[in-house]
Amino acid sequence: MTRFRIVASVSILSLTLGACAFSYAQDNQDKNKDKRQNQDKHAGPANQPKGQTDQHGPQSSRPQNQVDNGRRVGQQKQMERSPEQAHDQQRTQERAWQERRANHWEYERRSWQQRGGYSGYRVPEDYFHDHYGDGHAFRIYGLPFQYEAGNPRFQYDGYWFTLLDPFPESWGGRWYETDDVYVAYKGDGYYLFNRRYPGPLGIALSVSL
Repeated sequence: MTRFRIVASVSILSLTLGACAFSYAQDNQDKNKDKRQNQDKHAGPANQPKGQTDQHGPQSSRPQNQVDNGRRVGQQKQMERSPEQAHDQQRTQERAWQERRANHWEYERRSWQQRGGYSGYRVPEDYFHDHYGDGHAFRIYGLPFQYEAGNPRFQYDGYWFTLLDPFPESWGGRWYETDDVYVAYKGDGYYLFNRRYPGPLGIALSVSL
């Protein structure tokens, strides 16, 4: 009888310990689950898996000043030429401008209104006001220079400007080297003006990046 009581007591003790162990394991599992849920709830963009980006990240909200600075840095790199490259470009400019002299400019030029209106790229208003206009004169000679569809174009402050008309025959032979010019938006489009030869009419310009 005593042996039976001992066996029964051991069995009851084993069942009790097993139930306690199961309860403890279940509590730990629930606590870990709650902890993971709380961490996920407060996770930010830095905890997102690679390959996923926040819809309001840098690609969708890149500041305009960074874009403008990128264009200006690109122009500075283009202007870092060797003496041989600079000389070749100067000779190219000289030939281009000499070929673009008008015979009767008042009849050869066309305004943007006569061209059907300006439909090219528009420089942001704030940026244009800070970098162009009659208060921001410059000289074309030495700036990055190319041809586009047979027309000469130069790069200044991050944008390319293509001259669509020949230059007036009254301008000096080396005006592009000696004269201060500026870009302005007059009523119907962009134009290039020469401070040495002031007047209401300018050379029509097309703007591009």
